[in-house]
Amino acid sequence: MRKKWLLAALGLIGLVGAVAYAQRDTIAMALISRAADGAMARNVMADLPADQLHVGFCGTGSPLPSRDRAAACTVVIANGKLFVFDMGEGSGETLSLMGMPLDKVQGVWLTHLHSDHFEGLGPFTLQRWAGTSAKTPLKVSGPTGVTEITEGLNAAYRIDSTYRVAHHGEAVVPPSGFGMTGAAIEPGIVYNANGVRITAFAVDHDPITPAFGYRVDYKGKSVTITGDTAFTPKLAAAAKGSDLLVSELLSPRIVETLANSAQKAGMTNRAKIFDDIQNYHISPELAADVAKSADVGMLAFTHIVPSLPKPLEFALLGEAGDNYDRPISVMHDGDVISISGPKAFKTRNLLN
Repeated sequence: MRKKWLLAALGLIGLVGAVAYAQRDTIAMALISRAADGAMARNVMADLPADQLHVGFCGTGSPLPSRDRAAACTVVIANGKLFVFDMGEGSGETLSLMGMPLDKVQGVWLTHLHSDHFEGLGPFTLQRWAGTSAKTPLKVSGPTGVTEITEGLNAAYRIDSTYRVAHHGEAVVPPSGFGMTGAAIEPGIVYNANGVRITAFAVDHDPITPAFGYRVDYKGKSVTITGDTAFTPKLAAAAKGSDLLVSELLSPRIVETLANSAQKAGMTNRAKIFDDIQNYHISPELAADVAKSADVGMLAFTHIVPSLPKPLEFALLGEAGDNYDRPISVMHDGDVISISGPKAFKTRNLLN
């Protein structure tokens, strides 16, 4: 009897499998349709309370290649609006994959003019223009020289823009919304509207000058973003009392290991680059010192040099935990930290 039941069950499974295989296209399209409906209806902002300050990581990588990290980009969400800091390669795509509404972007503020901090501007500007029918260009602010970059990218994308308008029509891609406008800024308050204040401050990234960090204040909550910088006491002064410090990270001991390996392999130019970059980036230990001196509530690392597999990421931090006894995190693309109050943080990932 048992054998008969087993044979019957196997027969039924085979029949179901055969039917599923025969209908695989219909099943696949149903799944695709359901996924598309979910993606189009996704409303990330509904899950991010407007009275809180949220910090998203749309690019946590560096010029060193990484399959998992786009180049530099941090987005601050305040009062239902998006304020983007740097736009490295691939970060605009990550921002979209996170479900961020591009029509809420108030502008991009560049920390400095290294290419890994702005080379994603072209694709991102196109996504914003076509995806939201933007009627005005994207505002890009940064150190002196930013207008040369925005004008150059506008020139590079000009021909493509004419094809977009001809194909989709001016209602979908208004010509007035094409491209970006650049504005050079100086240290001080660079944005102050609707309860959101952004302050730029000088950092030490010599010979790249000027270079800025930014502090965003909103409803008694604040985040300070260092940008690329060597250690300087000015960092703690700028971040004083911030809820969150977002710092770059370069591990000197691991980068020195890479330099030694390059030298052994006869790659002297690469070895020199690994040696050179150590003098204008901050170590995790010194970033922790800044966090402690500034009395911030949490330290989050981005612009990771070098990127490591997750099980080995603890090695990036060195002795930082000995210098600062509050939360320290190595961030990943898609992460969002929500600040609801002093020492009140919630972290989630919008790509998982």
